[in-house]
Amino acid sequence: MREEFRAIKSNLQKRRQVVLSKISEEAPLQGGDDITRGDSLDIASSARDREITFMLKSRELDELRAVEDAIERIDRDDYGVCASCEDPIEIKRLEAIPWARFCRSCQEEMENRKTPGRMHFDVS
Repeated sequence: MREEFRAIKSNLQKRRQVVLSKISEEAPLQGGDDITRGDSLDIASSARDREITFMLKSRELDELRAVEDAIERIDRDDYGVCASCEDPIEIKRLEAIPWARFCRSCQEEMENRKTPGRMHFDVS
């Protein structure tokens, strides 16, 4: 393992623990509510709460997968290489986004090809 990746791996492992804690602390998705009782405001509020909880869990699970994938790439010794062009990813980019799978230019190229007007986040 490259020396500069040791600190990144340690930070990734810490981040993994934070995300796992968030996932386990959040209220479980409630699928068993009897929404036939109560007024329409209660039903809408309950549905909104379930949707927000699902979105948060989904986002955190995506982040957990990305973090674990980065740790595995470090362990396999193929971390820091762009998944598209196979050039090295700048260390500053990896320090900022340790789960990055693409170099800055390939990431920008992919974002430019996506639908204009929509926000896209780098979860590579």
